[in-house]
Amino acid sequence: MPTPNHPNIRHIRLLVACAETGSLTSAAAILGITQPAASQALRRLEELLNATLVERDAMTLTAEGQIAQQRFRRLLGLIRQACGPAAKAAIGVIEMRLTWPHLRAIATFAEHGSFSAAARMLEQSEPAVQRAAREAEAVTGISLFENSGRNVRLTAAGLSAARWFGLAISEFENLRDELLETRNHYAGRISIGTLPLTRTFLVPDVVALLASRYPLARFEIVEGSYGVLIDDLERGRIDILVGALRRSLISKTLHQEPLFDFDLSVVGRANHPLTQRREITPDDLANYPWVVARRDTPSRETFNTVAATFPKDKPARQSVETGSLNAIRGVLLKSDHLALLSRYQIRYELEAGFLAAMDYPLPDSRRPVGVTLRRHWLPTALQAEFLALLREHSAELD
Repeated sequence: MPTPNHPNIRHIRLLVACAETGSLTSAAAILGITQPAASQALRRLEELLNATLVERDAMTLTAEGQIAQQRFRRLLGLIRQACGPAAKAAIGVIEMRLTWPHLRAIATFAEHGSFSAAARMLEQSEPAVQRAAREAEAVTGISLFENSGRNVRLTAAGLSAARWFGLAISEFENLRDELLETRNHYAGRISIGTLPLTRTFLVPDVVALLASRYPLARFEIVEGSYGVLIDDLERGRIDILVGALRRSLISKTLHQEPLFDFDLSVVGRANHPLTQRREITPDDLANYPWVVARRDTPSRETFNTVAATFPKDKPARQSVETGSLNAIRGVLLKSDHLALLSRYQIRYELEAGFLAAMDYPLPDSRRPVGVTLRRHWLPTALQAEFLALLREHSAELD
């Protein structure tokens, strides 16, 4: 029988129980299976991971087994979080019946919003994905879905379960990467969410450096709005979020770490009329249209403060709203528009003489840039090195 490319949750429980009891026989008894069946399950898990997890003579964990046990404990804990306190008494039975396809069906439905989209992503038939999702609902005893007209959507409990299931899946993928790292084979993946400020200079710089060190490593740079990326981070779709920090992050599962501070400048094309003025006034700024950042961003807050100083009869002309630096550059280069940008974001354009930063002081425009991470996140060696390099490069910017 060929080894599947996904784990069996019962086999994961078996390894954890074996580590806790120091006996495969005792672990088999806890799971209610025979010792030969336990031996076969352990062997299949090792084949899946291409690793030796247990020394058979002493029934002790190998170095690889210790790594696996740590990740597996976390994985099972995430599944228990998904099932919630109501399923606490039945968690043993749930873990015996819950399968990896169940987890993937729920997590992928949540990410893509429909069974048809989830089926395409998983390369399965839609009935197969629906069946797995409904089985997960029956196994956990939680109402995961509800009908909304002709559409099916996740309930609040379903959204919560999907989040924890997604993190459990990520934990297993991190285990695979970590086991390869113990053999000095750095072929893992880092998924980095980026906000506008760090898309052009910090994240690309660190990725380029780390990619040169580890040619087989894979780096996914994800762009999006703050709200979307925060959701991706909470669900394990990305590993790290890098960008301007928020003054208040209300989350029990995330935390922020500042890296450096940045200042904004009024920016326009190199031959903008305001570049010829020795002293720029609020009235001057009100004469030109603006490209503004999206609502509820630090840059937009600063713009609102600046716009409040404009003459009452000349309100700010916010003609373009975008979070795309490419779009901002294009508009600035082809018009008299102004924008608030950090010099870090446009360092190449400043050096090339395409854009210019106006000599206009912006009060209270200093903002922190940093990383947002999941609490209790356990990075692989590659992910930890990426984070260390972010800190190192950021220290040179202060």
